[in-house]
Amino acid sequence: MATLNIYQLENGYCYNTDSLILAHFAKPFLKKHISLLDVGAGSGVLGMLCSREILSMGGSITLHLVEKDTIMAALAQKNISIFNGVVHCVDFIDFVAPFTFDFIITNPPFYTKGAVQGKNQRKNMARHQCFLPLRPMLEQIKRALKPNGIMCMCYDARMCDEVFYEFRECGIHIDVVRFVHSLPDRESTLMLLKAKIQSKSSLRVLPPLFTHQSSLQSDNTLELKEIYQWAQTQSIKINEEQIHRV
Repeated sequence: MATLNIYQLENGYCYNTDSLILAHFAKPFLKKHISLLDVGAGSGVLGMLCSREILSMGGSITLHLVEKDTIMAALAQKNISIFNGVVHCVDFIDFVAPFTFDFIITNPPFYTKGAVQGKNQRKNMARHQCFLPLRPMLEQIKRALKPNGIMCMCYDARMCDEVFYEFRECGIHIDVVRFVHSLPDRESTLMLLKAKIQSKSSLRVLPPLFTHQSSLQSDNTLELKEIYQWAQTQSIKINEEQIHRV
């Protein structure tokens, strides 16, 4: 896999391991020729990873991203230009899809109401659920997804009861879920899920993903190392003034 150079804002929210894990989780569900929508795209890392994977299979992709922060949207457009992607700078709740998509992927903000917001509003928008509430987001996803389409998402594992309830209420069926733990004796803080509108499949709960072998931050498990090796991303930090110059 070729390394993906991803421009990121010095003062903005930067993609993290969660996004790399989510993209790798979605990999087996990608088809050779698809239209894909990345919701709350940020710098565009999810769309880029999925696009590269599909092209590596000799396939083709029609890539669209939704990002409501104007600066982040411009940054995402710069990043995904190598895949001829389109960025829609709009709140996803107000997004009018040009067509329905085969695949939707999202790492949405999921900090709950009680979480303290910081001074950086751009980072707050990327982290806090109030900027993209779960129910309205799912209702909009259902409108934008083909009846037999697939969506993949990650969310706070401690909110899995709410997640399953809201998906069911919105008529979207979760058929695969996996929980991520830092260590075998630690509670899960992240859940990965695959869902469809038209599905009667029983729920598959995959074996847990452990990210570390010890409390040392650098002591990654073999599986996480393999995810990093597959992702091969290189971050390039720039400021707002540089977006249209580099």
